[in-house]
Amino acid sequence: MKATQQLKDEHQGIKIVFRILEKICEKLKADRSISAEHFEGILEFLKVFVDRCHHWKEEDLLFPAMEQVGIPRQGPIGVMLAEHAMGRKFVKAISDAYSEYKAGKASASAGLIENAKGYISLMLAHIDKEDNVLYPMGDSRFSKETQEVLYEGFEKIEIERIGIGKHEAFHGMIDKLSKIYL
Repeated sequence: MKATQQLKDEHQGIKIVFRILEKICEKLKADRSISAEHFEGILEFLKVFVDRCHHWKEEDLLFPAMEQVGIPRQGPIGVMLAEHAMGRKFVKAISDAYSEYKAGKASASAGLIENAKGYISLMLAHIDKEDNVLYPMGDSRFSKETQEVLYEGFEKIEIERIGIGKHEAFHGMIDKLSKIYL
């Protein structure tokens, strides 16, 4: 499997979580309540899987490999890095609003919804650019050996940064929440 295909596959799971998060926000807007367990699971997924695992695979391995084959950092790679940074700010804002919501601050739900929608919008456009522009650029220039080295590095990141079995646990959460919300 190409390393970039692994990232595309991860994007599919991430997009499902975004759909679930949209439904949770709709519920929060309608009746001002959400399941703490469900929301906290999604928040953990965004912080741990999307950022510490998926984005780090790109930032630590994929993007440097792309630069080595002549794809400039000042072009699409720089845009992706800037969007990762914006995504982190959204996730922090979501997390902060959720803390206020849990503490009983009624107005926090509006901030939570607004930041979740902003994050989803940003990241869906981001995923589209990666899947349809950036990854194909890399694929057209990477050797089979480079793809293999990247893939092995991705596996190592997953084990070291999120731990053995955590990826599967996240898939279990996605399956469970999909049955409830989708």
